[in-house]
Amino acid sequence: MDLAHVTVVLHRPSSAENIGAVARALKNFGLSRLAVVEPPSWQGLPRGGGPGRAREEVLARARKTARHAADLLGGASLHPDLAAALAPATWSCGTTSRAVAGRPRLSPRDLASEVARLGTGGEVAIVFGEERRGLSDRELELCQAVCTIPTASAYDSMNLAQAVAVVAYELSQAQGEGAHLAQGGGASAPEKARHATLEALWSRLTAILTAVGYLNPQNPEHILADWRRLLGRAEPSQREVELLVAAARAIERRIA
Repeated sequence: MDLAHVTVVLHRPSSAENIGAVARALKNFGLSRLAVVEPPSWQGLPRGGGPGRAREEVLARARKTARHAADLLGGASLHPDLAAALAPATWSCGTTSRAVAGRPRLSPRDLASEVARLGTGGEVAIVFGEERRGLSDRELELCQAVCTIPTASAYDSMNLAQAVAVVAYELSQAQGEGAHLAQGGGASAPEKARHATLEALWSRLTAILTAVGYLNPQNPEHILADWRRLLGRAEPSQREVELLVAAARAIERRIA
């Protein structure tokens, strides 16, 4: 496993200090890729007044907390939504304290082993939710698995940066396992399907299946969620999903 292929995604974080502390935790354990889905508040005015947007003020405060990891924070990618942040990923895992039907529930160590298995075949993303509410069911539907950090029942809420540190530690410890798997894999595996290509497939399938009356237009995701899980278990290659997208386009043209 090459940690350079692992991206930690913060979904709409509310605390500048947490963002900086996350950057420090990632650098502690050898991870270098951070993506942030911008919260709506970043488009407003700075908390302290002055020109520009709140985003610049928040990131400046985060850099102070990041200290020697400010370079990692400076290289973070910013995105308008979670789908955009996950676009390059071939596999993603959302973190949550809840059990999610139809999704494998991994411990941080299980997650690290899975990333070691998958990390040589494409980009991997680990998603952490906003501090106060975490990730919603809809956001978790974009992920192939969920990870839960076991905590004491008396106080099961963890600080965002602490949760990132726990997962980052396990990822760093699993590097040797990834190297062993890569050496024993024989011929190179096909490129795994990227999230952006899968989302293009779901977009076209939603339109087609709604047009023919298969999906409830008021709640198409009710059935598509099961389809997502089915295709996730199959772990299709990029070319296989591209073939499905091309087939969906042909069907669209015929029924239009």
